[in-house]
Amino acid sequence: MSKETFCEAEERRMNKILNFGLPNSYKKLGIILVALSILFLITRKIFDIEISETIRFILKRVVLVGLLIIAISKEKVEDEMIQSMRGRAFTMAFIFGVIFSLAQPLFNYIASFIVEKEDDGLTDVGDFQVLWLLLTIYLLFFYMLKRRL
Repeated sequence: MSKETFCEAEERRMNKILNFGLPNSYKKLGIILVALSILFLITRKIFDIEISETIRFILKRVVLVGLLIIAISKEKVEDEMIQSMRGRAFTMAFIFGVIFSLAQPLFNYIASFIVEKEDDGLTDVGDFQVLWLLLTIYLLFFYMLKRRL
């Protein structure tokens, strides 16, 4: 195999990964998953229904999967402008997520110190919070950019 064909094959594989997307119809599935999971979690909280930690864990992950499905579902018209907006939205979500992950423990520490007057130490931000924030911010930025189009 020559060097040129190897490079072409690598580029083709990379483009396949970069251009991956679910069909537009999957967006509805993602919305249904997110809505049902959040509705169940809110209903549980309002009516003080006790559920196991395992079910809460699963429901939170279903929310993340639903948001991911929405995020990687293609638009009806998927062109270079949409891909550019996706890139900008992912960039903004990443920056916002990093800032949140760095600042949130400090804010929690300050609030804890002011309210309780004791030193609880810094706590780390959980994986669910970061992933939920990244996906939500991405979707917000993407649809704001798309709306301006």
